[in-house]
Amino acid sequence: MDLLSKLEQNGARKCVACGRCTFACPASQIGGEFSPRGLVERMILEDKIPPEKEIWLCMTCKQCTQICQFGVSFHELVREVRPTLLTSLPPEENHGGIPRVLERLSAVRKIRPSRQRWITSGIDIDQSSDTLFYVGCTPYFDVIFRYLRQDLLEMPRSAIRLLNACGIAPRVLMHERCCGHDSYWLGDVETFQRLAFLNVEALERSGVREILTFCPECMITWKQLYPKMVGKLSFDVRSVTEVVAKAIEEGILRLERNEEVYTFQDPCRLGRHSGVYEPPRQLIRSIGRLVEMPRSREMAACCGNSSFVNCNAMTRQWQLQRGKEALASGADRLLTACPKCLIHLTCGLAEGWVSMERRSIRIDDLYVIAASRLSKKA
Repeated sequence: MDLLSKLEQNGARKCVACGRCTFACPASQIGGEFSPRGLVERMILEDKIPPEKEIWLCMTCKQCTQICQFGVSFHELVREVRPTLLTSLPPEENHGGIPRVLERLSAVRKIRPSRQRWITSGIDIDQSSDTLFYVGCTPYFDVIFRYLRQDLLEMPRSAIRLLNACGIAPRVLMHERCCGHDSYWLGDVETFQRLAFLNVEALERSGVREILTFCPECMITWKQLYPKMVGKLSFDVRSVTEVVAKAIEEGILRLERNEEVYTFQDPCRLGRHSGVYEPPRQLIRSIGRLVEMPRSREMAACCGNSSFVNCNAMTRQWQLQRGKEALASGADRLLTACPKCLIHLTCGLAEGWVSMERRSIRIDDLYVIAASRLSKKA
């Protein structure tokens, strides 16, 4: 697809240069030179993709698209022009590039990842179930980011404990591969295509009727991106938050409530990309009191990074601002429902607490806290 077609398809020619997108963009607010409005303007006037590294600062959080009154899909336009720059002007990969290497290795057919070591006693798995639990890359993150948090594997374990309490004992894939989320958004089309076809082939062969994910990035990849690549899927895709919230609403699941106060970091892929705002809040209200930060739901602030590229001092300042916002809400804990949000905010805030006069707020995963409140009477 040529540049003119990309601009037309994403409504870029409707842009009136009002600047609302740039005002809302976290990459612009942290002090970088990236501007969604400026990018569109240059592409239209110069009829070419500007060779600027700032394009990798975009977190594809969809804030710009959300706030645009004229229907310009800025975040999709950024993704569509990135393949052109991926080789000539690549992003700065963080953490030694290990997350991207693991994703590319996962796309090799003859490699069959063994990823079940995270499963422990006390959680029920049924390999004949019609429902599959997709764990995603959290077992890898547990190795890469253990210096930040030692509880990352408790996220999938707690999600399954909650499902078990809802009467669901899911199946897991013995050789599950990465979903390819980061390849898609970074413009590595070849790797994403390979993973899409390998994963859908494996799921179609398994005969499952539904996939449940606790990771929002896995959810949008399976639910929204794979159908674009391989066609309609023969199974449904839902977030574990949706399943658990429904069980609470129907009286199937009961969680113990106390006086603790929580605020919630809406993951971009769960919120703006999927429209799932209320289910995680239903979980929180069932265990304690929820207070909202000024920027929440559709206007929630991104955690500061998505694909482990171009993370720097400016993104950590953004994360520190988010921490201060959570602290000012009066909450005892900041909860999120995304492994990457948990990692990025933990990393950014760990370096910033000193400047916050030692005042801090705990950051935890929603599934872990909710599972710790499972009622003995449930």
